[in-house]
Amino acid sequence: MFLCRAASSWAAAVADHARSGRHHAALTVFRRVLAVHPAAAAADELACSALLRCCDARLAYQIHSQACRRGLVSSNPVLACSLLGFYAAAASSPTAAIPPARKLFDEMAHKDAVSYTAMMSALVRAGHWMQALALYPCMLQAGAPPTDHTFAELLSVCASGRLHRQGSQLHAQLLRWGTDLNLVLKTALVHMYCNCGSMDYAHTVLHSTPQTDVVLWTAIIAGYAQSGDLQAALQMFRCMTRAAVLPNAFTYAALIAACSSSRALQAGRQLHARLFKFALEHDTSVCNALVDLYSKSSSRLLDLLHAFHAVDKPNVVSWTALIAGLACHGRDEEAFLAFSQMRVSGVLPNSFTVSTLLKAVGNSLVDLYVRFARMDDAWAVATTMAFIRDRFTYTSLARGLNQMGLQLRALEMVVRMFHEDVDVDGFSLASFLSSAASLASIETGMQLHSCSVKLGLSSDISVSNSLIDMYSKCKCMGEAKSVFQSISEPTVVSWNALMSALISNDCYNEALSAFEDMTLVGAKPDGITFSLVLFACNHGGLVDIGIKYFSSMGTLFGVLPQRSHYTLFLDMLGQAGRLAEAASIIDLIPVQPD
Repeated sequence: MFLCRAASSWAAAVADHARSGRHHAALTVFRRVLAVHPAAAAADELACSALLRCCDARLAYQIHSQACRRGLVSSNPVLACSLLGFYAAAASSPTAAIPPARKLFDEMAHKDAVSYTAMMSALVRAGHWMQALALYPCMLQAGAPPTDHTFAELLSVCASGRLHRQGSQLHAQLLRWGTDLNLVLKTALVHMYCNCGSMDYAHTVLHSTPQTDVVLWTAIIAGYAQSGDLQAALQMFRCMTRAAVLPNAFTYAALIAACSSSRALQAGRQLHARLFKFALEHDTSVCNALVDLYSKSSSRLLDLLHAFHAVDKPNVVSWTALIAGLACHGRDEEAFLAFSQMRVSGVLPNSFTVSTLLKAVGNSLVDLYVRFARMDDAWAVATTMAFIRDRFTYTSLARGLNQMGLQLRALEMVVRMFHEDVDVDGFSLASFLSSAASLASIETGMQLHSCSVKLGLSSDISVSNSLIDMYSKCKCMGEAKSVFQSISEPTVVSWNALMSALISNDCYNEALSAFEDMTLVGAKPDGITFSLVLFACNHGGLVDIGIKYFSSMGTLFGVLPQRSHYTLFLDMLGQAGRLAEAASIIDLIPVQPD
């Protein structure tokens, strides 16, 4: 009895199954009829158009082939548009869909708004935005009036490409055609203006008609969040609640993301508390935003872990945010463990995951190899970190090269940093100044000094201390003193750097004067300071003064003499020929002589 049904009857059944999403049932009916009446089944345009909804690529290509053979592409616009819709939405590759879609579109004798919009959709999906926009004037010239779907498709292009001028022109065209500004179009316009940074226009569109829904409100909230205006986003959220529109997960995710960008931890916590009212505390998108917030703004690791473990089914974004958060908290080993757990759970990492992990663990590996003087291994790891090398990577490499006496290679690192637009901080610059100091290269050192001024790092205490050391080793004591005098609050390291500079240039009395100045301003000397003082007294022939300073180390300054101090003190006495005093001191040394 089934086989005797009229063609329209089984074709209608196929269409009904396809429209309702029962694709397997639709294909089953079609294949049964095809097995018995292949010619009738293949020629039925209604059935073929409906079957294209099933997104079966092999069947779609067969239908296209049959349509071309029977001349249906040019004569049947419904089937042709169905084929275009398939290529736009269900082809195996967006780029691969364009040649057959374009050929099909060109063969259509009568193109209407539906066919133009379908072709635009295919181009948009393949990323050919400008080609999609170029079809609009062609559509008008062909006498095909645009529909709501046409404008919505093209406005999404302008939103993705931040094409404000083209988006504004489409808005004007929309008004010119008298198109009803329904919620779909309002949302598309708001989204376009938000993405283009035109929040005033987005606000005007929002209030142009009274109709709103959660999608529209979320679009403008997300727009303010993306522009970094947290207060405006929160104000829109309050307006939304006053309008009795209930927020959804995407609304909260956008707001929490704005709190994360603004480091507004307290506001983020308040939003977190509101999630329980709407049973959204386990929503993946919301929890991902919370993980990012707590990783950037909270000093409590538990906040991060609780937010992550609240996700019912963590996706790649969840795991990547967790890895980044653990890295921010200095938990490199745990970040690597999280990466392993992610793989075990069946979630595949993407490029962001890998780059985040390399940034977290890669620098630790580079630093580890540097500590063991394995510079080839350190460099091998650094080369795998393309696009994510940062100042920590290059500073570790420079420090290792300095330790191996390869100062010129160390200085090459700063050139690489500038070429890769890597931020240079005071610690990095101090490492490079150390390289220049070891080379006694005044030209390189002065260039780095100029860099420190341009980068606003000239007042950084570590940079100033390194400049003093560099200028002293280049025999430029005037510049070294000038740098020291520019320090508003010299630390003990700064005073030690000045004293070391004076001693290395044989200015022993001046070094001791610097020590007196240091004590007068209340700076507390350390063990290195007294090593410098004893060295200056020894080489300056100031033995009695040296004895006085040595005796005052513990009593006046609370610095207990170490073996190195006893060595310097005994050397001073020996050089002065005061051997009896030296011998008596040896018997009193509290540490075992070496």
